[in-house]
Amino acid sequence: MRYVYLPVLCFLVGYCSSVTKIETLNRSFTKPKFITPEPGESEPLPSGRDYKERLVNKSTPYFSLLWKQVPEEFSKSDLLLLEEKVLFPHNKLGIYKKAPKDPDPKFSEVSDLDLVLELSLTRSAERHSIEVQYKDPVLSQNYGKAIFVYQEEKEPVTKSLKSFDVFHGKRQLQPLTGSVPVYFAEVSSPSEDELRNYFTSSLRGNASVFSTSPGTTIYLDGVEVGKAPLLSYSLINGKHTLSFAKPGKDPVKRNILIRAGKTTRVFQEWNDDISQGTIVISSFPAGLDIVVDGQKKGKTQYAESGVPYGSYPIQFIRTQNDSHFEYAKAGIKIRPKQITSIALPISLEDGVGWESEEFWNLTSASPNFSATFPGKLTFAKNKDLPTGWYGVYSEDLIPDYLEAELVLDLVKDINGAVGLSFTDHNQNAILVYVDKTDFHIIKFSAEEKEAPVRSSYRWNKEDELKGRSIKLSTDIEKKMIRLSLGNKTVEELPWNFETFWNLGVLTPHNAPLTGTPLRGLKIRYPDMVKFEERLQK
Repeated sequence: MRYVYLPVLCFLVGYCSSVTKIETLNRSFTKPKFITPEPGESEPLPSGRDYKERLVNKSTPYFSLLWKQVPEEFSKSDLLLLEEKVLFPHNKLGIYKKAPKDPDPKFSEVSDLDLVLELSLTRSAERHSIEVQYKDPVLSQNYGKAIFVYQEEKEPVTKSLKSFDVFHGKRQLQPLTGSVPVYFAEVSSPSEDELRNYFTSSLRGNASVFSTSPGTTIYLDGVEVGKAPLLSYSLINGKHTLSFAKPGKDPVKRNILIRAGKTTRVFQEWNDDISQGTIVISSFPAGLDIVVDGQKKGKTQYAESGVPYGSYPIQFIRTQNDSHFEYAKAGIKIRPKQITSIALPISLEDGVGWESEEFWNLTSASPNFSATFPGKLTFAKNKDLPTGWYGVYSEDLIPDYLEAELVLDLVKDINGAVGLSFTDHNQNAILVYVDKTDFHIIKFSAEEKEAPVRSSYRWNKEDELKGRSIKLSTDIEKKMIRLSLGNKTVEELPWNFETFWNLGVLTPHNAPLTGTPLRGLKIRYPDMVKFEERLQK
C-alpha cells in the first residue's frame, strides 16, 4: 500500500528528476572566446543558406497563395472563386506562382518566392472574411496583415409571362434551375497602397551605418544619403555600393549585400579617430527612452557614433502618460574605435527569430560555418573548421534578476555537439557542453584558458513534445547563478554582478553541429515583466 503514494511523493520532493548524475567526464575544455568579425566585406557573397540573399537587385516580387484555414464543407468552386477575387488586386503588384497540389519543400526556392500570402477563411451568415498574412517564405517574419470581406449574394430571379420552368427527378419533380448561381460582392478590402507596401517590404532590407567620425558623409550607390550614424536606411535587396567621405581623407568604398527583412550593419573606422567609439543600445520590445550621462538621447533601438572614450551611466526609461518609470540602469565603458552594444530583453520569447536578430552576434565570419535564424538556430559546416568555438553570442546583458531557458532537441536529433556559455566581462565563464547523450558542466575563472569538467549528467527520459531544457536564473542577493537541467537544479555557482555578461550558443571545431538543435530560447528580466504588466493595467 505504501507504493501507491510514490508518484505523489516523487512530485513533492523532486525525487523523479529529469537527469541523473553520472561519472564525471575526465576531460578538459578550452574557454569559449568571442571573436567579432570585421564589419563589411569588399566583395560580399551570398552565404548559400538562404536563396533570398541575392547579388542582383530584384524589383518585382514573386508570390504565392497558401490556404491555412477553410471551414468544413465549403465548396471547392466557391473557394476558387474567392481565391480569384483575392488574387485580382495582388496580380498588379507582383508575379503569381501557383503552388503545386502536393506540398513540395523546394517550391519556394525553385520559384524564387519573395512573399507567401497565407489565407484564413471565416464565415458568418452570408459574409465571408479572408485574413491574409504576408509572410517571408524563409524567415519567420510577417510583413503585415489584410482582411477582405465579401457578401454572398444571389442573382435576382425575374419571371415574365412567357417564361417556363424545366423540371426533372424520378420520385418528384424538381426545378432544373432550382439553385441560382451565387457570386461574392466585395464589402471591404485594404487599399492598394497598403498592399503595395507589403509587397515592397518583401524586397527591401535596411542598412545601419556607423563611423568613428560622426560627420562622415555616406553615399549609397553614388547618391549622398546623409551623415553617420545612419539608422535603418531602406534599400532594395541585393548588392549595393557604400562610400564614406570626410575632409582630409581619401574616400573609402565598400560593397554590401542587403537581404529583404534584415538589417545590415556597417562600421567605418578612420585611423585618425583614436579616441572615439560607438554605442548601440537595444531593448526587446523596443520603445524605451535612453538617458546617457543624464541626457535623454532617444528611444531604443538607439545608436550614436563619435562618442569620446570613458565611462557613462545609462538608464532605460518607460514614459507613459507624462510619467517616467526607470526599468534599469548600468554603467557603460566606451572604448576607442569599438562598438559597445547593450540589450535589455524585458521579455524575449523564442529569441532566435528574425525580430530579435540584432540581439545576436556571430563569433566568426568564416565561410566554413554559418548560423542563421529561420525561426530556429541553424548550424551548418562546409569544411573543417579551425580550432575554436563557433556560433552566436548575445549583446551585453545588464546584471539583474534574469531568467533564461534554452530548449534542445532530442538525443536522436543531435548531430555533433553544442556548447551553451555564460561569460562576464572579466572573462569568468560557465560552459554547458552537450554531446549525443550527456551534459557536462565546466567553470572557468578569469585566468583559466582551460578547465576540467565539474560534473556530468544524463537525461532519464525525454519528452517528445517538450525536448530537453537548460534553465538559468540569477540571484543578486546571494551573488549566485542557478543552473537546472529539466526540473533538477544541478549547480549553484558564484557570479560577479558588477559587470555585463553574454549568453552564447556555440559548437566546437572538433565536433561541429549541423541542423537545428535549439527548439526555442526565452530570456527575460522577471521584475521588469511584472512592472510592465502593472503599467498596462
